[in-house]
Amino acid sequence: MKLFSQNKIDEGALPVTEEAAAVKPPDLALPMVHSFLSHILQSVEADAERWQRQLACTPRGADFDLRDMGDGTTVLDKLAMTGDALGEAIARNDPPGEVGQSVLPHLAAPFGALVERREAVKSDARQNVFIKRYAPVLNRLEDDVHSIGRSLGDLSGIAARGAASLDPDATRRIFSRMRQLGDAAMRLIEERIASTGNREEGKRLRALRDDLKTWTEERNARLDQMQAAVDALSIRSYALRNECMMQAKRLAAAAALASRTGAGTASTSPLGGAEQASPEALVLSATFRALMLESRTDVTAALRE
Repeated sequence: MKLFSQNKIDEGALPVTEEAAAVKPPDLALPMVHSFLSHILQSVEADAERWQRQLACTPRGADFDLRDMGDGTTVLDKLAMTGDALGEAIARNDPPGEVGQSVLPHLAAPFGALVERREAVKSDARQNVFIKRYAPVLNRLEDDVHSIGRSLGDLSGIAARGAASLDPDATRRIFSRMRQLGDAAMRLIEERIASTGNREEGKRLRALRDDLKTWTEERNARLDQMQAAVDALSIRSYALRNECMMQAKRLAAAAALASRTGAGTASTSPLGGAEQASPEALVLSATFRALMLESRTDVTAALRE
């Protein structure tokens, strides 16, 4: 019977008073979650301070629209609904350009026009004179487009690794283990009570059982207080993981488009950067910016209250 404590305090230990146990706060609560997320968001906002004016003009991303529409839907509800929709789209392997309101489909048009313009310039004498005169500048712009494509591919890899590292069910698994903590000890005590023939031993075991029942009730009360915070963390983690997966697909698709604009020709042909002297190049630049701004807005949606 040495598995069970004797009714005495271990040497050097201090008993926990009933008053101290009663005021013990839960290990996790919604204000704690909001404070933690707010701290992360502030850090992210500080890193993107130079883009705040542009981000202020995009109150919603391609997927998450967290504006207050006055319909009574909370941010957490919107995150849950959109996270579920993204999860279903990813499971179906839907094309990234067909999910949400992303500007990704609009990238194809300027890319196609740039390729056509490159071919047209070859037979235009006046354009040839212009291109040869400003070749260094235009080729540098062409290199920048290819560099953007490579960077988009790198960002796609980062988003994919971020999604792989997120486990939305981790908090709930920990919570479930906390809910079961002590149950095995209670069953063992009940078995010993049923099998013991010693009256004094039975009395001691029943007292221990009653103490454990009190502890279990307090445990359940603390966990009930934590339930809302655990659910919120799970919803936000699920939404963030699915958004990272979708962004990885969108960024990879954009990188593939960029790689098709005559990669490698800028250094071998005097007409390599010809298409950069066109309105479509300006449209492409604006669309790239819109793609990155909406990506950031969506990825940070899970951090917002």
